[in-house]
Amino acid sequence: MPTRDEICSVIDSYVKYLGDHDVGRLMSLFAADAVQHEPLGMRTYTGVDEIRAFATENAKVTFTVSRYSPITVTGRFAAMQLRVQREGMPDFLSTDLFEFGEDGKIVSLSVVLDPQAQV
Repeated sequence: MPTRDEICSVIDSYVKYLGDHDVGRLMSLFAADAVQHEPLGMRTYTGVDEIRAFATENAKVTFTVSRYSPITVTGRFAAMQLRVQREGMPDFLSTDLFEFGEDGKIVSLSVVLDPQAQV
């Protein structure tokens, strides 16, 4: 199982690559059979190809992200909040819940988007 430090490092890389719109490096963090729920309860992307297609479309949108909260880790699970900034919109929060595999890759990501949770 990955250590807390390894998990935090992957999450920090996730935030960087997401903010840089670097889909290739972002996808390197995911397991081949990963699942991404974004937003949670509305849409699920299964496997790295579907996640890559979503990330590619998402990268076309102009936005910046920064980690808003500490990373909390319990075993192979972790969570943190992102501050999302888009021109013409108030800044808002997203809570991202991660599950990691034995190899330290993201196997599950659930994104709780809440544009009403304004910063």
